[in-house]
This record gives sequence, structure tokens and C-alpha cells, in this order.
Amino acid sequence: MRVVVGIPSYNNADTIGFVVKQAAEGLKKYFGGGIIVNADGGSTDGTRDVVLSTKVPDGVEVYSFVYKWPIPGKGSAMKEIMEFAREKDADAVVFVDSDLRSITPEWIYKFAKPIEQGYDFVAPLYLRHKWDGTITNNIAYPMTASLYGFDIRQPIGGDFGISAEMISIYLEDEEVWRTDVARFGVDIFLTTTAIANKRKVIQVSLGMKIHNPKDPAASLGPMFNQVVGTLFMLMKKYEEVWKDVKEIRPVETWGEEVKGEPEEVKVTLELLKQKSKELFEKEKDILRKILSEETFSGVVKALESFEFSDELWARVLFDGAVAYKNGVIKNAEPLIPLYFAKTADFVIKTMDMTTMEAERLIRERARTFLKEKDYLIERWFT
Repeated sequence: MRVVVGIPSYNNADTIGFVVKQAAEGLKKYFGGGIIVNADGGSTDGTRDVVLSTKVPDGVEVYSFVYKWPIPGKGSAMKEIMEFAREKDADAVVFVDSDLRSITPEWIYKFAKPIEQGYDFVAPLYLRHKWDGTITNNIAYPMTASLYGFDIRQPIGGDFGISAEMISIYLEDEEVWRTDVARFGVDIFLTTTAIANKRKVIQVSLGMKIHNPKDPAASLGPMFNQVVGTLFMLMKKYEEVWKDVKEIRPVETWGEEVKGEPEEVKVTLELLKQKSKELFEKEKDILRKILSEETFSGVVKALESFEFSDELWARVLFDGAVAYKNGVIKNAEPLIPLYFAKTADFVIKTMDMTTMEAERLIRERARTFLKEKDYLIERWFT
């Protein structure tokens, strides 16, 4: 099987050499060799030099290029990796993030082997610290599970395996790559497109994910906008797929889920609260138009105490999706203060919990979203 490992990057010189080394060892050990390709966004720290100077076993080829797609972002890098893989007649593409510190050679096997066995899309299943992945835990996971009925725990995990057939599906409409799919919207696009096109999907257990996490209050606003905006766009495209889904089904998982306590991720709770209140004042007028009267008053109350129930949060996102569909908003930016507030609520609730205890709350959130789905259906289709 011909496997290409794609690594998008931007100023990752301190971590990418390790990723290349582990990927190369995985390709050699399990597939007799293969290709590693790095698509870079114009790094100024020597990222590409590190990639090309990393020693790899015989039989592994290494390429690095600066992507040409005019929109800067992770998605643009992944688009050109897929085009490269298609030219090389790859049977499978494995995407891995350039800041991974927990990747092992086995990751390459786990992402690529299911493709050889007939799967089209391989999602990661990691153990992550309870405060890592706040956009995943608060939005991407419960929305994907409740809308499409697939219990994929990490729909924007960053690391994936895809078949050659999926490459054709992802690249068939060039216009989609002129949206936030070219940026951080790419992961939710890859996952949702695979599900909505009824491809064969599986999760693989990878153990702990250790990378360079981001403090949500300090740096995740733009990412929120790109991920959620893409999620809303795909809801419009695939409304006939999700409207009749009434249950969340387990997704086949390869390997046992790992238990334990990952290294702590820092979250600045006071900054979350402060930014939430400040941005809410700025976005208040548009939020009145986006949210139902009942939801808006619930949000105002939630911002007083930062007790933000999952039921209310589901309605906020559902109202946001309807507003996007109806052209009231062009992107998800007005919802950022409420994401900060919901994240603060989760941090407060889980302060004294282990990651495994917090995980139960996240899983329950997806079921709550499913219960609230009738609210979405009523507003979306009237």
C-alpha cells in the first residue's frame, strides 16, 4: 500500500523534526517505506530546513513545499497535500499535526491500516486533558454527534487517515476551499463530508495527545469563528442528511481507550469571564437578532453567574445556525463571547474533577443536544 504522510506547518521548527522522524519510522516499519510531505505556510523559523534535514530510513522520501493556494491556513496546506498525494497515486493519506509531542510510529499504522481494510475515513481517539480541546468538547463533538448521529469523539482532532476515494470527494468542489475550510474549518469539513457521503468511518485509539495547546481565552477566538462557521455552512449543505437523525450510534473503534491523567492544560478563567462580558456588550444587538427571546434572556442570566446549562448552550448554537442559514449573520463571530462563557462554566464545574470524570459530562452534553434537536428542526424548517 502506498502511504503519504502529510504535515501542514507554520513556524513549527521546534517540534516538526520529531514528527517527521516518528512518521518515517512508522512508514518503514509497517509499510516498507512511503512518502512524507510537508506543506508550509511560509515559516520564518526554518521549519522546512528541519523537515528536509531530518534523517529518515531508506525507502522513505521526504518533500517540503510552500503551498500556493492564496488563502493562508491549515486547510490550504492540506488541500495541496491531497493534490500531491493524488499525483503520487497514494492509496492512503495520513495527516498529522506539526506540533505533536506524543506521536509514535504506531500512529501511522493505526491511521493507514484501516484504509487498506476498506475504510475511507479514520478519526483519532485520544485521551486529552479536560481543558484541552474546548471547541471540540463544547461544539464540534456534541453538534456532530447530535446532527449526524455518529459518536465521533474528535471530529476536529487534527490527525486523520483518508482513502484515495475521499481525496476525490474533498477536492471535487474548488469553491469550498475559498471559505474557512482553507483555514481551521478544514477538520470539521473532512469529518462531516465523510459522514454525509456515507463513507465507511472508524476511530483509532492513540493514547494521550500531547501537543502545544492553546489557552482558549487568549488565542481561540478566530479558530472558533472558522470551525463554527464551517459547521453552519455544512448544515445548510447537508440538511437532508441530518434532519431525520434521531439517535447517536457508536462508531467502530480500533483499540482500547486509554485511561489516565494527561499533562495539565492551563486556562485563564478570569480572562475568559472578562472577555465574555466585554465581547457580549459589543455583540449584544446582533445577538438579540440571532437568539430567540427566551434564549437571549437565558444567556443574560448565565453571564451573571457563569452557570451555563447544556440545554441553553445547545439552543444558542442552534439559533446561531438558523441565523447563518437565513443570512442574519455571515460568520459565527458574534457567538464568541458565549463560547467563552460556556468554557468558563465547564472549567468551574470540572475544577476538582479528573479528566475521566469530566469526560462523562462531555459525553452527556452530546445526548442533551440530541434531546434539544426538535427545537432546531422547528426553527430551521419554518
